Amino acid sequence: MTQPAATFAPFVPLARITLGDGLQPGQHEAWVEPLARLLEAASRGIGQLSSAECPLPADAPTTCFAREGDFVLLPRNAAFWRELRATIESRWGASAEHFPDAAVKAALDSILPHHVETAADGAVIFDNAQQRLAASAFVDARIGVLTGGPGTGKTTSAATLLAMRKRLEPDLRAEDVLLCAPTGKAACRLADSLASASTRLHLLPEEVEFLSALKPMTLHKALEWTPKPPEKGGPFRRGAARPLEKRLVLVDEASMVDLALMAYLLRALKPETALLLLGDGDQLESVDTGGVLGELVTRGAAGEPTTEMKARWLERLTAPPEPILRHGLPQRTSAKPLPGLVVGLRYSFRAKAAPWVLELAEIARPGHSGTAEAFLACCERRVEHIHIHRRAGDLHKACQARWKEARKSTDKWRSNTRLPDPDVRAFLLTFQLLCGSNAQVDRANRLGLAVLWGEHPQRAGLSVPHGCPVIVTQNSYGLGLSNGDVGIALGGGPEHAAEVAVFPGLDEPIPLPELPNYQPAFALTIHKSQGSEWQTVAIELPDEGELLDRNLLYTAITRSSGGLELYLGQAKTLKIVLEGTVQAEASLAQTTID
Repeated sequence: MTQPAATFAPFVPLARITLGDGLQPGQHEAWVEPLARLLEAASRGIGQLSSAECPLPADAPTTCFAREGDFVLLPRNAAFWRELRATIESRWGASAEHFPDAAVKAALDSILPHHVETAADGAVIFDNAQQRLAASAFVDARIGVLTGGPGTGKTTSAATLLAMRKRLEPDLRAEDVLLCAPTGKAACRLADSLASASTRLHLLPEEVEFLSALKPMTLHKALEWTPKPPEKGGPFRRGAARPLEKRLVLVDEASMVDLALMAYLLRALKPETALLLLGDGDQLESVDTGGVLGELVTRGAAGEPTTEMKARWLERLTAPPEPILRHGLPQRTSAKPLPGLVVGLRYSFRAKAAPWVLELAEIARPGHSGTAEAFLACCERRVEHIHIHRRAGDLHKACQARWKEARKSTDKWRSNTRLPDPDVRAFLLTFQLLCGSNAQVDRANRLGLAVLWGEHPQRAGLSVPHGCPVIVTQNSYGLGLSNGDVGIALGGGPEHAAEVAVFPGLDEPIPLPELPNYQPAFALTIHKSQGSEWQTVAIELPDEGELLDRNLLYTAITRSSGGLELYLGQAKTLKIVLEGTVQAEASLAQTTID
């Protein structure tokens, strides 16, 4: 189904400019609409359209359009895809020196022994066999992809692999390894997750020291971003002519890495540098053109590992690897296979602590056939942990109650006193409202400011109040801040204007005038929530379900490690998201959960 003309109309002038003036009058009119459709899709992070969505005349110029099978792309994206696929296939197929299987097995069994937990009826509720397979398969691979939902242990698997590399290569130093993520917030969370994961592993002192010395950073910082355009050597200083001097590069939240950035990263890697990508293929893709992780997962699941791979994994695990591997991957497709490229994780630690989150997420998962009725039935079974609000105003009241409760912590803090970093982190990880639109975020932020200003509502908009959560919307590497970092603004006390902001991981408060662009963070868009997690998450969907999809809802739900507060928009909204229909059944419209 093609988009209505009103959707791509704003991009028509840009399409005309792109097509140029050197064509004969009327010659390019048939090309304007397809190009405008492609440009509009690219603005939403969609890099290709089917021929049905973007009908293209046979004489369309290759300078503006590229065809790949039944899809139409912008030439720039097509070129990035060709480069990226060729590089990944080359790395996947390259011969590599492998550690002795016996040494890998000994290190794996020591660092991450096999562990299974069962319920009273004997059903397996957790098994770390997939984590062990990932670590043993990728410890000496040129490229690997580790995928899995929230709480499945991707970071634990990565920490195991890093510790194994250190044990197998005693000369490996922290500076030989690059840990990175697409945003500063995701990089900080990776550092926290690695520190937490290392406490669950059986490590030698030198391995603890090694893991502690690893400092994740953003991909842009690692590649040394510059404002120069490509024709002048930009946008990164690191590339084929000046590659990264690393033995191993690990990228977390890889679903958020856009097509171009992934291509630039691969350019900057030496042939012998190992690359490990971690991410959840069902989460939102990058804001810019994405789909890289999703394609890799699909291709990794499409074929069977080679006989050599199976034999090596069997020696390292002493258990048949095929069932372990297949259980963690999606169904096979007709995609060009890259067997052994991907290991998937399915058993979740969070399933033990908060199974209701994963039950609901599974219904919303992209590719799942879960219906709106099934979604609501799950909420009914878990009313002590999942609360649906019938009106947006009811959700706002619940959020205001949370913000008032949080104020009790910040009321005793002051801008001139040093706050312990664990206290700052605990405050910021307790509760968060996630919204589907920027308009909803703005409205929620006004409500949150009103709670903190109390008897001085007239001050709202003039300054940020003491105790206000703030989010940075611009990188400032000099201050150690990245777009998306969240902190707490502090002043002289309750209902006073804030003077400084405190951020997790930074030793000193930062005066507000020195901060890059920032805004209140009582609410965040679901896109900005990627790479984060809170104990309780409130979700406000827009009333128009056409603005949503399963990826967005799944991502929002999986940001919670405990409770959920939901406003699901109009009665038809959930059906539009989960079933792709605007026909809201009467039974759904009448459903209430209080």
